Amino acid sequence: MKIAVTKLEEKSVGVHELFRRYGHEAVIVSTMRSADPSDQEPLLRLCQMILKQKIDILIFTSSLGAEKLLDKVKPGKKIRIVSVGPKTAKKVEEYGLKSEVIEKFSSENFADYLGDISGKTIGIARAEVPNPELTGSLRSKGAIIIEAPTYRLEPTGNSILEVINDGDAVIFTSAKSFELSGFRKEDATKIKSIAIGPKTADAMRKYGIYPDFVGNGTLEDCLSSLRTLKDIIGIIKAEGDAVQSKKQIQKGLK
Repeated sequence: MKIAVTKLEEKSVGVHELFRRYGHEAVIVSTMRSADPSDQEPLLRLCQMILKQKIDILIFTSSLGAEKLLDKVKPGKKIRIVSVGPKTAKKVEEYGLKSEVIEKFSSENFADYLGDISGKTIGIARAEVPNPELTGSLRSKGAIIIEAPTYRLEPTGNSILEVINDGDAVIFTSAKSFELSGFRKEDATKIKSIAIGPKTADAMRKYGIYPDFVGNGTLEDCLSSLRTLKDIIGIIKAEGDAVQSKKQIQKGLK
């Protein structure tokens, strides 16, 4: 299948190889690009707190967020680092650091995973897109939250409409990348639409677009599920062909 994917250009390394592993061709349509955060003060504050060992847990929600912060400061060994997904963890490793990997990014999942965080100071390095559900769930368990945008996302002007006529499916990798893609309700009748996770799916539904599949937050899950679905369809088709052949044989015997 030829699949369009709204991946940020800075985060698209290895995407083509990943899709080929699953037997698909990736067409990257970057509807956003990264830029420095509008306000640098929160990031500078977080860096200072890391230097002074005043952060107990440091969360990276993306590989780009990790890169932007770690270019400025290196956390000490006492700080517990948690990465969302293997790609983020790999980026952290490139700076000579180790991190725990949480595969599924949801507010409830995060709070449960971290365990007893009452009185702990948690730093969150993220894009300039707030996540009140995450911070709220952590604060409800008694944590002190210091979050800092390490980058912001701005539109590139690229539209998904330029490639959907020549594609089989499109994977939207975030709510914002979907909103900037130009994808319309009528386009969903021409091509399979896939949301990388529940938040992206919610954003699509607000526009009356119901994704054909919702992943768990990773491209790997989307591609793996697509392959499973393809196998199931193949089995159903093979069984249908077998039933049809049997009917023809029985008809011939009569």
